[in-house]
Amino acid sequence: MPTATPSVSFYTTPDIEMKSYCEDRDFRAEGKPEPNSRSQTLVYHFQDKKWWIKVTFRGAISCFPHDTFPHDTEPEQIKSKPKRRKEFQDFVRLINFQSLSLLDNTVTEVILNEDPKTTEPIKLYRDPEDTNRFTRIIRNLRSHIREDPSRVTYPPYLQFPSFRAINAAELIEEDEITDGVFRVLHRDDRIPYILKVFKGVTGIVQPAGIAVFNNPCATSQNDTEQVISGILLDYYSGGSLQRVLDEQRIREFGWERWAVQIGNALSIIHRAKKTHMDIKPSNVVIDDSGNAVLIDISGIGGVTHEWRAPEIRDEISPIELPFETRRLNDIWAYGKLLAEIASNAGDSPFAGTLKWAAGHFTEDVHNRWTLSEGISRQQIGNFVYHIQT
Repeated sequence: MPTATPSVSFYTTPDIEMKSYCEDRDFRAEGKPEPNSRSQTLVYHFQDKKWWIKVTFRGAISCFPHDTFPHDTEPEQIKSKPKRRKEFQDFVRLINFQSLSLLDNTVTEVILNEDPKTTEPIKLYRDPEDTNRFTRIIRNLRSHIREDPSRVTYPPYLQFPSFRAINAAELIEEDEITDGVFRVLHRDDRIPYILKVFKGVTGIVQPAGIAVFNNPCATSQNDTEQVISGILLDYYSGGSLQRVLDEQRIREFGWERWAVQIGNALSIIHRAKKTHMDIKPSNVVIDDSGNAVLIDISGIGGVTHEWRAPEIRDEISPIELPFETRRLNDIWAYGKLLAEIASNAGDSPFAGTLKWAAGHFTEDVHNRWTLSEGISRQQIGNFVYHIQT
């Protein structure tokens, strides 16, 4: 559990780094001139320590007549977000954070409101300027402390002793493949990785290690606890199947084996009572030998709507469906994937076999092929194709 730092009663000039500002975005739809809540994240430094803090004000500043603040040249109800942000930041800078029981090695959320049940008054170094609307409510403002539930949680790397730990500072970013997924190089040996588990399984993306760095929320500079910033996956030089299809390069590869390779990988996942739930060309990559490898096993990226089976298209939370329903969805998406490969393979005889198999995999749930049935038939078709050619 995070430990609390003791309060300090003497005056000190606060050293604050302002970070992100956010506010409730629904107030306009509700016909209100002010957000229902606003938050400012910051890093507070004192002596040789630092604390990550999120200051959240809940409630809207009451609507006073415009002439209450003669220096305010803009009516309150049309204040822009940049002006609201600056006003709140100016107020936050005056908070005496040393009077609060800040939590070490995490993100402390300081919640401010006018709730009479919250008894702790907020202490400032001085009152805000008269033009700052928080002056109106400062006497009624109360605070309470908690660990920010929306904080980023970095697990200690010692929880994963079987993985090779690679310092994130030793990784050089090459390019961003998609949101939050990067191609990186190790600074010393120049080995490429994907920074973003089914270990040792052919056809499924392999973890190469974990990227670690010092806990960014550490309060003391002497705290050298290493935490995980990401997972390193093997890099596949052939790129994604989607890219191969877009660039019409499918016949540069031995594409006839891909259907069975992807199907076998998916079967292994299903035997482990797991599902993929986002089978599509961008989640298949090609390795150095031209083999197909299934990626994005975690399901973090969500479920692409057009790659859902018809029976779950309208589901709000498809990931939460029963295993059998999710398994059938994977099979349907696999069939659609085969159809995509076949449609880009030209007039090859085996393309006809894939289209035939794809049709059976995308039948209704009662007539849909199982993976084992479909893979065995494709293997026979592939064998015949190679004899004929």
